[in-house]
Amino acid sequence: MTPFTTFMLILSLFQTGQQSKKNEHFYNKIAHHLVGSWQARAWSGDLHETWTIGTDSWLIQQAFYFEKTDTSYRAHSKIERVKDDLILFTVIKDSTPKIFKATNVQPDSIVFENRDYKNPYKVVYFFDDENHYRRTITGFEQDSLVSYTFNFKKVVP
Repeated sequence: MTPFTTFMLILSLFQTGQQSKKNEHFYNKIAHHLVGSWQARAWSGDLHETWTIGTDSWLIQQAFYFEKTDTSYRAHSKIERVKDDLILFTVIKDSTPKIFKATNVQPDSIVFENRDYKNPYKVVYFFDDENHYRRTITGFEQDSLVSYTFNFKKVVP
């Protein structure tokens, strides 16, 4: 092995380790922002979600959409580290599970994408402060690009 090849191998291992540490830092920051109970006005009802940290250290979400007295939407999601990536897994009741990979992680936002899906193909979390965050979901409905933004407020027990 040449000195150059050895140097490049060490540099690659160092960068992989640095990326892993960076993602772990952002994962912990995301957990700090999301853990708790949240509510957002959505269409003609309210979206309620609760984020917890599971025994396996994954972020786990349960969501319900209430319109008047009916629950018309239920979803379960989790965010976990898979090797050096942050992955969002989402299961909406009576729908196919979806998997999104973080493509952009910043201190105040995270973007998850999967272009294999039509709707949604992108989910973005913006962390405004400890009591507010926004989630924007983007996809195609009937061949038209649509985005929905939900403004969540922390629910104090």
